[in-house]
Amino acid sequence: MKLPLLLPVLLLAACTRHLSLPDTPDRLAPSSDEFTVQRELRFVPADWPQALHGDLYLPAGEGPHPTVLAVHGGGWSSRSRADMDGVAETLVRNGYAVFNVSYRFAPEFTFPAQVHDVQQAVRWLREHADAYDLDAGRIAGYGYSSGAHLVAMLATLGPGDTHFGGPETRLQAAVLGGAPSDLRAFTGGSLVPDFLGTTHEEGYATFVAASPITYVSADDTPSFNYHGGFDLLVDADYAEAMHAALQSAGVRSELYIEPLKGHVTMFLLRGSADRAALRFLAGVLGD
Repeated sequence: MKLPLLLPVLLLAACTRHLSLPDTPDRLAPSSDEFTVQRELRFVPADWPQALHGDLYLPAGEGPHPTVLAVHGGGWSSRSRADMDGVAETLVRNGYAVFNVSYRFAPEFTFPAQVHDVQQAVRWLREHADAYDLDAGRIAGYGYSSGAHLVAMLATLGPGDTHFGGPETRLQAAVLGGAPSDLRAFTGGSLVPDFLGTTHEEGYATFVAASPITYVSADDTPSFNYHGGFDLLVDADYAEAMHAALQSAGVRSELYIEPLKGHVTMFLLRGSADRAALRFLAGVLGD
């Protein structure tokens, strides 16, 4: 019978792959269940094309607190920031302030509108850092799926890039889950064309301009890329390629792959990935 002989091979193939750096902390500080939430805070100016709001999670204790911008997925066209409530609660219990935000949806609003929205959210955090006891010098982003794409844009855009929002929109760390980091590879379907407002054939330059991997350079934000190895919507190759590009540019990067999880299950069952991401954030931002 060959099954017992194959079992060790299958188990080995199912092992999580985590490429981390030696100075990543082995353990985390004790967590706390004490926090408050300021809901429905408008973070865009009065003349913005659409009113946008976020929920600000604040940990107990004295600050200034390192802060994380949380950005939900949904193909740039649906879902809500409620999807990131669990992420926000995990982060705030570990001492991070979290701004869980909404953004404009495609196809009514196309790229780069959503990038401008999240840039405005980071700008708002820095403008209101004193009021909410936030550390304006330690702001990270955490996104999943299309939300991770937007965080990756924040992490890679820099001076000289067309859609750079200025130094006040830069992040100090990024957690990217299931991120479609290279839209040039999406040649079919309607999801990406609806987001970009053009097709691969007619507007290839826009596909390039909306791909975070094309902006990678030595001054980019340290990033933690996690992905489901059985993701049939956004292949894990995107995380592999982004990790390799960042490393080649000399940027701190960690890669975390759980081979038996798909796009949705990786997000819903992300406990181990979140713990690894917290260790990454502690290593980059400090306790």
